Amino acid sequence: GMMLTPTGPSVLEFNCRFGDPETQVVLPLLETDLYEVFIACCDGNLGDVDVRFKEDTCAATVVCAASGYPEKYPKGMEITGMD
Repeated sequence: GMMLTPTGPSVLEFNCRFGDPETQVVLPLLETDLYEVFIACCDGNLGDVDVRFKEDTCAATVVCAASGYPEKYPKGMEITGMD
């Protein structure tokens, strides 16, 4: 995640797990072959890859999480009110 500050953008965290809800909705918008992106990253050549995302589209996700998540939170709670 990033935050804009008076001195410019600031990185708050890096999320790179494919199970993250953010990844699950954004990754399908990637038009560039993900393998090509990974190989370029490993080789230090990402600047040579034309990384493209679908234009004129957006992505959104909703997460239901227990109170207190991601720190200490109760486990096994039933999710209700989704009717």
